[in-house]
Amino acid sequence: MNVEMSDTVSAWQMRIHEAQASGTPLRIRGAGTKDFYGTCVGDVLDTRAHTGIVSYEPTELVVTVRAGTPWAELVRALDERQQCLPFEPPFVAQGATVGGVVNAGLTGAARLYVGGIRDYVLGAHLLNAQGELLKLGGQVMKNVAGYDLSRLLVGSRGTLGLMTQVSLKVLPQPKAVLTLRLSCDFRSAQVLCRRFLVKPIAVTGSAWLNGVLTVRLAGMAAAVSAGVVMLDGWAYECVGGSFARVDEAEAVAFWGALQEQSLPYFSARPSDEHALWRAVLPTAVDGLTVHADTGLAMWGGALRWLWAVEDLSMPFKAAGGHATCYRTPLSGRVYPTALAASNEQRVQAALKMQFDPKHIFNRHRFDTVTHAGHATVEMHHVP
Repeated sequence: MNVEMSDTVSAWQMRIHEAQASGTPLRIRGAGTKDFYGTCVGDVLDTRAHTGIVSYEPTELVVTVRAGTPWAELVRALDERQQCLPFEPPFVAQGATVGGVVNAGLTGAARLYVGGIRDYVLGAHLLNAQGELLKLGGQVMKNVAGYDLSRLLVGSRGTLGLMTQVSLKVLPQPKAVLTLRLSCDFRSAQVLCRRFLVKPIAVTGSAWLNGVLTVRLAGMAAAVSAGVVMLDGWAYECVGGSFARVDEAEAVAFWGALQEQSLPYFSARPSDEHALWRAVLPTAVDGLTVHADTGLAMWGGALRWLWAVEDLSMPFKAAGGHATCYRTPLSGRVYPTALAASNEQRVQAALKMQFDPKHIFNRHRFDTVTHAGHATVEMHHVP
């Protein structure tokens, strides 16, 4: 991956040098689709002028793209070659950029089955707090003999530096896709979904909401057909029923709304005192023993979206997971950081000192601060 020194990158270097000299923080921002995801202060450094695909080798399954490029533009380029990045980041329809997707680290329903963003990052270019352009990783599947620093950028929310471009591993699009639905309670859905993780079945997404489990199968046509038979057998064992096929257009609309977080559940606030929590548990943990409410569940029940009036951070942490206050109550309550003494925060602080000791980039991004009706209490977790 050639180190690129465009006029835009040179201008960014000058701004970083000036910020270092004056101690002025810089707020790295793309389309702003995730402005709510933590708060930061400083002069905006807009990445959207730095766009375009640097290189794309379909036969090598690798694409290198500038950080300000809209994710939708990258998707269109991959579609032309029947390839994809399958982890389904949110807010693509709203203009989310490549840099924003990687730095936020948020993924959709497919994450548990196809891997997260970190699994697809091969290398990146990063402007550090001294304005130096660093080359991290490379452009091939196996390119690092030591620590793979490029993957540290995933979920860092721009606190470690200004990413200028990134190389990503891509996959062929599946030949067949089918969505099925089954009426069942949350416990039965979680038991059923656990089988996906230990059996050879072509599941690439699951979501449970309002007593209905929706499952997506994708892959070769024969694998999808075999998956339907397996799912029906398991459904009969668990709930005495069978899955129903979902119309293709309805299925595309459902998974798209789930990815974009535009399902009514995400805005159906029960009261002004309720906050929306994003909670993640180990797949082996029974979610209802941690929190009795069911909410919207993904990743076989490992990821749950819950409206609650109480602080959910401690019970999920005690169960081996974590919970993030994704949308604060309209009443204005701000939840304290439950991770103040955690290993995650200590690691995050140590990384920040190495990459940006003066906290020039995205200052306060991981603090618990109210911003436009939102707040976050999550540190740099694996998304």
